[in-house]
Amino acid sequence: MSARGPVAPPTGGTPQTAPEDARAMVRTFLSEEEERTWFRLMESYDGLLNALDERLLAEHNLSLSTFEAIMHITHAETGAISISDLAERIRLSPSQVSRIAIELERKGLIERRRSENDSRSTEVAITDAGRAQLQAAAPAYLQTIRTRLFAPLTERDVKQLARIWERIQAANNADRTEANRR
Repeated sequence: MSARGPVAPPTGGTPQTAPEDARAMVRTFLSEEEERTWFRLMESYDGLLNALDERLLAEHNLSLSTFEAIMHITHAETGAISISDLAERIRLSPSQVSRIAIELERKGLIERRRSENDSRSTEVAITDAGRAQLQAAAPAYLQTIRTRLFAPLTERDVKQLARIWERIQAANNADRTEANRR
C-alpha cells in the first residue's frame, strides 16, 4: 500500500480471541457501518492515488508527488512558494520536497532561490518548461480523477458528497480553532 494509503487492521493475539477482541474494541468507537465506511474511504483514496501515480508515470514520466509539486508551485499566489509550505500542501517532509525540487530544477522545470523574506528559507518558482509540463500532464490527472471518483456517481451524488465533506471540514476547522484557543 502507498505511504499515504490505508493501513490494514491490526492482527495478532491468539487465533480464538484476537478477532473478537479487535471487533469489541472497534465497536466502542465505531459502528459496523462507520467502520465499513472508513475502510471504503481509505481503499478508494489509495486506489485513486495509485491510479494517478501509475498514469502520470506511464504517460508523462512524473510521479504523483512531482506533479502535485509542479501544480502547487504554478498556482502560488506570489509566483513562488517555500519548500516548507509546498511540503505541507503535498503531505511530504521538507527533505523529501527538497529532493523533488532539486530534480525539477535539474530538468529545468523550476528555479530554486533564497526567500526574500527569510534568508534561511528556500523558495521555488515555475519555469516556462514547468508550465508546459503541467499543461501536458493535467488532462491525464483530471481525467483519472473524473473516471475513478466521479464517473460512478450521479450529479446529485456529487452534490451530496460535497455537502458531506463541507460539514466534516467545518467540524474539523471548529475543532482546530477551539484547540488553538487553549
